[in-house]
Amino acid sequence: MRQFFCHWQRQAAHQPSLAYISKVETYDEIYIRGLHQHDQVTEISLVMDGSGQYFIRDSYFNVTQQDAVAINAGRLHSEGAILPSICIGIRTPNLIAGTTYPVFQFTATEFNTMTRIGQLAFELLQQEDIAAHQLASNLILTSLVPYFQEKAVTGKTMTTTTPFIVQRAKNYIDQHFHDAINITKVCQELAISHTYLDKQFQENMAIKPIKYLTSRRVGEAQRLLINQPDLSLTQVSLMVGITNVNYFQRIFKNFAGVSPQRFRTLLITA
Repeated sequence: MRQFFCHWQRQAAHQPSLAYISKVETYDEIYIRGLHQHDQVTEISLVMDGSGQYFIRDSYFNVTQQDAVAINAGRLHSEGAILPSICIGIRTPNLIAGTTYPVFQFTATEFNTMTRIGQLAFELLQQEDIAAHQLASNLILTSLVPYFQEKAVTGKTMTTTTPFIVQRAKNYIDQHFHDAINITKVCQELAISHTYLDKQFQENMAIKPIKYLTSRRVGEAQRLLINQPDLSLTQVSLMVGITNVNYFQRIFKNFAGVSPQRFRTLLITA
């Protein structure tokens, strides 16, 4: 996987601009992406091969080759095992309505049109010339985004049926994962038993709360490793609520399939 950031931005800060483009090829080393969110960036992922599940907000969504996934800024998500894809980050609050089903299917012709535009913009970002970055941003904003919005049709809407207790536990973890908490602490705060929370999480989220907490921490650590490459592993570990850097490295590798050092290497763009 390689990710290139766009160094050109529109003069008016409120106007959309290209933030980055990531590309994963079929031969790239596979890793698991943890739960994370981009507060000011909306993503479009064009899935070029394979199939899997994305977790977005509170639900799992099946994705497969020739799908496009739109994830508005500020929305918690995880791509699981990263599929071969082109992921385009745009500085804008949203591209779709908040309740719109985020997975869109396209014809082969429509999908190829978008991937060609995305590939060209990706190649332009590899150049250091600011004019090339401006052209990449213009390609995405004036060609790909309008085309996506015109062709993206779905009759589905997102629905949430997560039980109240599971939602409360998720919210608590999301708000406090950067503190030195554990699931026992979560249960104490919610006045419920560990066994009951495990059962409810497993039935409604298909994972146990400890894995949700780990995914939240690893996902945030991955975001920090990408966006703040100067941070040491100790700093990253402390920022996601883990005081022992050796333990942090162990759970990161067990979850993601690669070490934090290797993950950072995979995102090197030069």
